[in-house]
Amino acid sequence: MHTAVSGIFRAASALRGARVFHPAGALFHGYLDVGTADGPVPPGRYPVAARLSRGLGLPPGLPDILGVALRISLDTGPWDVLLATAYRPARAMLLPARGWASARYSSVAAYRRDGDERPHWFLAEPVGPQPRTTATSRLVPERAPVRFSVTWAPARGPCSPFGDVVLDTRSPVGDPAMPSFDPVVHCPAHLRMWPTFVARVRRDAYRGSRTGRGGTLDDGARHSGIAEKTRPAHNHSAG
Repeated sequence: MHTAVSGIFRAASALRGARVFHPAGALFHGYLDVGTADGPVPPGRYPVAARLSRGLGLPPGLPDILGVALRISLDTGPWDVLLATAYRPARAMLLPARGWASARYSSVAAYRRDGDERPHWFLAEPVGPQPRTTATSRLVPERAPVRFSVTWAPARGPCSPFGDVVLDTRSPVGDPAMPSFDPVVHCPAHLRMWPTFVARVRRDAYRGSRTGRGGTLDDGARHSGIAEKTRPAHNHSAG
């Protein structure tokens, strides 16, 4: 099963010469501000690298599954969170968006945290002005930072807004020089992706896609400035 999944994505990525999904994106840098202990990580400011992209690569005038891939630099290592536009009440149902301004995002896969076995989803939504089209070229942080409010949400019950992502710099590097994001490999020890079988399938799919396009898990880090810009600025309290 796992070998088959990896092989399918390896072949598809090699044929396309790019990632199977979200084939072209734009790279940004910024930070995650966490102001409450109710979320998945302790309060503090964490450097972030983000890749914003269209899932199917359709022309900007058409609705598409928009993606926000975050690499959050924790003291314990990187946490890759992959968000896609979704029908938020269902958490895991992908939904095309007509533009960045109206997009609502979900991690689709859930997480379980040590000490709390309830599955939670990482949700995000835009804050402030963003383009009404899906064109990544319209995302210009020099004019206005690209902002998202992030929420830690169970399947039922109240959600817990826990912080804001602010992207204030856009990197000029091309897509081949951007990092590979892997939410299964780059996941904090106190969190576990749920359900487990989905995490296993995703692990093999990402591995196959990287192999097919000749990439590695850390490709692009040196040239894009990821290694330098995601180094923690200071220590955060554990919790």
